[in-house]
Amino acid sequence: MAPSFPRSARIVQLCPAPPRRDERICVAFPAWAHRVTAPILPRRGLDLFERVVLGLCHAGIREPDLIAARINLHVRLCAHIIDQAVRQGLLDRQGELTEQGRLALRTGSVAEETSWSVRYVFQSPEAGGDLWPRTAERLVDAHVTWRAPGRAGLQLGTTGHPDHIEAAIVEVADAGPGAAVPGRPGPEQVVEVARLDRDAREAQRVREFERVQGLAPAAQPGEAAGARPGPDGDRPPALSRIAFIDAPEPVLVVGFAVVDGSGELVAHDPFGVGTSAMFGELLERRLHDGGALAERIRGVARSRAENAERTYRQAEATARAHVESVLVTEFGADIRGDEDALDLMTDVDLAVMLGDQAGALERVVHATHRLYEELFRRLARGYPVSAGSVRAVSSTQALRRAAVEEAAHGIGFQAVPRLFVQDLCKAARDVEAGKNVTLKEVGALALVAAHRNAEHPLHRLAARRPDLLSALAALGAMRNRVSHGGRDPSAAQDAKWCRELAALAVPELIALQ
Repeated sequence: MAPSFPRSARIVQLCPAPPRRDERICVAFPAWAHRVTAPILPRRGLDLFERVVLGLCHAGIREPDLIAARINLHVRLCAHIIDQAVRQGLLDRQGELTEQGRLALRTGSVAEETSWSVRYVFQSPEAGGDLWPRTAERLVDAHVTWRAPGRAGLQLGTTGHPDHIEAAIVEVADAGPGAAVPGRPGPEQVVEVARLDRDAREAQRVREFERVQGLAPAAQPGEAAGARPGPDGDRPPALSRIAFIDAPEPVLVVGFAVVDGSGELVAHDPFGVGTSAMFGELLERRLHDGGALAERIRGVARSRAENAERTYRQAEATARAHVESVLVTEFGADIRGDEDALDLMTDVDLAVMLGDQAGALERVVHATHRLYEELFRRLARGYPVSAGSVRAVSSTQALRRAAVEEAAHGIGFQAVPRLFVQDLCKAARDVEAGKNVTLKEVGALALVAAHRNAEHPLHRLAARRPDLLSALAALGAMRNRVSHGGRDPSAAQDAKWCRELAALAVPELIALQ
């Protein structure tokens, strides 16, 4: 018969709450607390001499006499420290650091003989009786201010600075008369939980040390947590010494989760050690099953997303105001009167400011391409070409190419990419009909219009950048590349190139408004 769980179980809180009050999810989940004599697999700290000797061995200085000369110790003491390190598995016979030695040097500690302590282990009725991979010295009652079916009010913080939060209670079947109690976990399970708890807390100390010292992580937290120091791992404790002191006590353990900036649910360890995959799986099950807790999680996720969107918009508005002032200085106050030119050039500069972030180059390229598309559309409207005037040179591709190349070279452009060899007659009809023609179509039409007109803006652009047509062809190719690819090592240079190309068009664009 499966064990039932009493709704009146005491609520315990074994870890502090995350500081973000408006984005926390508080859950009290059921667990059977077993009070046992559990093994403590301690680690002693390395003394200064041991750390220095291990550090010199790691640097390649492994002979006792060389080490003694470096640190002004007696050669016999250095030899003794090396011998001890070899026996403990911190050094191999050649004096090189082992994996355990590197871990000891980074953490400053090594394994010692097992000691024993009275602790609690926690059995999950929702996970088929599995144990949580943590232990606790004592059960600390949460400060409960009110309680109702499926929820409870908790006061966190201190009396002078109270922090009130509502906890969702994960309920299971109520215990009736004669309900079965859970089976005791095996001694080997208690040993494994004690080891996992010790290793997780050690990994947390390592991460904190690395954070304070500005070090790159030596290993993933899971790898550090799974490491077994010493040549043969932890010495297995005597299972016969594991004793269950009291009957299992039903408790509701308080856990906290938050929604991060990407909208993912992050489950903090209910026992105060980093994050917890087991707690996360419990929340995910409740999220899929529906109910009040699932709605609470979705509500926090929505609130987090709304706050992030609001913050992003505020930051973008501030950045846009700054960029606009820079553009006014660069191009004059007239740019304020050209909404398209101002918006497109602002998009270019905002994307350039993002640097190597994902999507930044794509945004720069697209904004620059749209800016030139708008420029050539204005040229086509300001310097119109009728369909009849280009019909004769638009009947075959050879005639089109000859007409476009003659016009481009006459204006001053160096080369004419195949991109601009288009049906001039169709492009003229589309412009007359008010359609939004593409850059390549309207570009060919603008070249023909500028050929016999010295006042046409393309003459000024050709004088400033004779390779403009080739650059626009390269811009189109770049747009296709960044739309279907990932990050590019040359993204910063490409963004700068696009910005220079965009700035060339802005004065002509403003003049055509």
